[in-house]
Amino acid sequence: MRQGRILLVDDEVRSLCLLESVLDRLRFKHVRKLTDSSRILEEFEAFQPDLIITDIEMPELDGIQLVEQIRNFLPRDACLPILVLTGCNESQIKRRALLAGASDILFKPFDSSEMQMRVRNLLQTRMQHLEIQNQNHVLEQKVAERTGELRKAMAELQTSQRQIVQQERFRAFGEMAGGVCHDFNNALMAIIGYSDLLLQDTTLADDRELLMQYLKTMNTAGRDASQVVSRLRDFYRPREENDVFSAVNVNDLIEEVVPLTKPKWHGQALQTGRAISVELELMRVPPVLGNGAELREILVNLVFNAVDAMPAGGTITLRTEALENGVKIEVVDTGMGMTEEVRQRCLEPFFSTKGDHGTGLGLSMAFGIIRRHEGALEIESEIGKGTTFRLTLPGHRPTVTLEEEARLTLQRSLRVLVVDDEPITREVVSGYLRGDGHRVLTATGGGEAMQRLMADEFDLVITDHGMPGMDGLQLAEAVHRARAAKSVILLTGFAFASEEQPAFIDCVLKKPLVREELRSALCDLGGSRQ
Repeated sequence: MRQGRILLVDDEVRSLCLLESVLDRLRFKHVRKLTDSSRILEEFEAFQPDLIITDIEMPELDGIQLVEQIRNFLPRDACLPILVLTGCNESQIKRRALLAGASDILFKPFDSSEMQMRVRNLLQTRMQHLEIQNQNHVLEQKVAERTGELRKAMAELQTSQRQIVQQERFRAFGEMAGGVCHDFNNALMAIIGYSDLLLQDTTLADDRELLMQYLKTMNTAGRDASQVVSRLRDFYRPREENDVFSAVNVNDLIEEVVPLTKPKWHGQALQTGRAISVELELMRVPPVLGNGAELREILVNLVFNAVDAMPAGGTITLRTEALENGVKIEVVDTGMGMTEEVRQRCLEPFFSTKGDHGTGLGLSMAFGIIRRHEGALEIESEIGKGTTFRLTLPGHRPTVTLEEEARLTLQRSLRVLVVDDEPITREVVSGYLRGDGHRVLTATGGGEAMQRLMADEFDLVITDHGMPGMDGLQLAEAVHRARAAKSVILLTGFAFASEEQPAFIDCVLKKPLVREELRSALCDLGGSRQ
C-alpha cells in the first residue's frame, strides 16, 4: 500500500511541503505536488495517481471543481479516492464536496495519525479495487481461453457428428438399397422363373390353362414389383386421401401368394435338403378395403420369413377367419421360434437376426402397411415351437350398389392423345385404351403433341411427366391455355403430393400404370364432366 502514488494539490507551497513531510514520515515514497490546479488533468495523465489530496480554497480551479473535473474525466466504474482538505467546517461545504465525488473530507488543522488512517483506508480501497480488476482480467482471459477451447471442441464435435450422420446415412442407404433389391428379387423370381420355363419348353404354351396360370402369376409379381420403390416412403405413414383402396378378397390373395412363393419354400428348400409344405385353412370371409399389392407383399414376406425360420423343414399354415367387424389372417410356422427380446424388436426398421442375409425391412414395412390399413399385427412365438403372425383387418361393406356402379361406368368412347418419349409406355397405355374401345393417337414429345392438338380435337391428353424439351407440366399448361382438350392426365414415376398438383392437371397417375387405375380415372373424369 505504501507503494501507492499520491498527488497533492494546493496553491500554497507551505501546505504542500507540510503534507509531503507528513506522508514521508508515514513512509509513502511516491508523492508528487501540484500548485496549479488548472493543470490537474495533464498531471493526472502523466502521474496516474492512486490517491488525490486537494485543498478546497484555490484560485482558477477550486477543490470541488477539481473533483468534478476528475470524475467527469474518469470512467463511471473507476475507483480513484479523493481526499478533500478544508478549514471551513460548514455542512454545506461538506455536502457540495461529497456531491461532486469526493471520497472523504479532512478538516484543518488535522492530526497526523488521523491523516494516516484516512490515507490508509482510501489507498486500501483503491488497492482492493485494483486487485479485483486484475482478478477479473485474469478470469476474463481464462474464460476467453476456455471459450475458445469449447468452441474448438464444439466445432470438432459438430464435424464428428456430421461425419457420423453421413456414415449412418450411407449405411441406411445401403440397407435400404439391399431391401429394395431383396423385394425386387422376390418379385422377379416368379417372372424370370416362369418365363424361363416357357422359353425352355415351348410345348407348355399348348396347355392353355397352365399358360394362363403362369401369365397370371407373372403379372401379379410384376405389379408387386412396381410397389417396391413407392413403399420406401411408407414406414408408419398414415393413410392419405390419394391412396387407392378397393375391396380385396384375402382368400384370393393367399391363393396367389402360394405359387408366388413356391420357388423358395419348395425349390430352394429341396436344394438344401429341407421338406417344407404349405397348408391352407381358408374360411369364408368378407372383403377388406385396401391395396391388394401391399397386402400380398406382407404375406409373401411372412412366408419367406417362415421358410428362413425352419432350417430343418416343417409346415407353413395360412389361415383365415371371419370376425364380427373384420378378417383375421394367420401365418403359422413350425420353426425355431423367437426369444421374447427378438419378438419385441422384430418390427423395428433394420433389426435382423439373419446377419448379411437379411435387411430388417420386411416386418417393419409390413407393420407400417397394416397400420395404414387401420389393422393390427400380433406376434406369438416360443423357442422350439414356432411362430404365429396374426393380422387383423377391418371388413369392407360396399356402399355403392350395382346400379350406381353401372351409372358411373364410362359409356362413351373418348378421343385420346397419348404423349410419351418411351415407346413401350406409349404402346401399353394405348393398348389399355384401345382395348376399352377408345380412339387413340400418340406423340413422342411436347412439340409433336401440340401439332396434333392444333390439327385435331381430343377429349383427353395423357402425358408423361419427365420428357426432354417440353415436359409434361409445360405441355399440360399449354393445353389448358389453348383449350385443346377437356382433361389432362399426368403420368409420373416420381413422388407427387396432392397439394403440389397444378390446377391445369385433372389427375396424376403413378408409373407403372395398371389398367384398373386408368379405367377408374377415366370414370372419375367422365362423371365430373357430366
